[in-house]
Amino acid sequence: MSAEITLLSGSMETIEVSRKEALRYLGVRGEPAPELSALLDRARETLNGSAAPRAVCRRLPLKTAGDRLDFGVFRLQSRALAKNMAGCGESFLFAATLGFGPERLLLRLQKSEPSFALVFDAWCSAAVEGWCNEVNARLAQNETLRPRFSPGYGDVPLSLQRDVLAALDAQRKLGITLSDTFFMTPCKSVTAFVGISGS
Repeated sequence: MSAEITLLSGSMETIEVSRKEALRYLGVRGEPAPELSALLDRARETLNGSAAPRAVCRRLPLKTAGDRLDFGVFRLQSRALAKNMAGCGESFLFAATLGFGPERLLLRLQKSEPSFALVFDAWCSAAVEGWCNEVNARLAQNETLRPRFSPGYGDVPLSLQRDVLAALDAQRKLGITLSDTFFMTPCKSVTAFVGISGS
């Protein structure tokens, strides 16, 4: 994969979504009650009919000096990300989303079925993580990768989202926009750095 931006698409039928992760978002430990389990099944079916998983990826050169990182298209200072990227001369940058369908549906459910909306929201959050895992797996086919690292984690500011999305042309390619407080729309979207080991 070159420095050009590559578009990936997926299917909810094949993306592995962790039930345990969805339950964690709901604050539930252990086996869920039968009623909740049924709502999770309904959330899965509902999402499968409304999501359109897509992602954009770009391979970038990386230069580091202490806790300063230069990705060519932007620079930042972060001790946590520098530690994650130690020894990497390149990095993947990606943005992944489930699209606008789940977001529109969630807004309607919050008015008509607020209890189910909570479960659906949790399932969507777990699903976008599952989609990111699949994107990671595709990128790792010919590479050894570090764990992904997103803006807002550690000492990497959430405001970096603006530079990341611009570098990926994510608004034009995926429709992702950014609020004044640096939150993405559609909300079930993720951006991440993935260091390429030994590059």
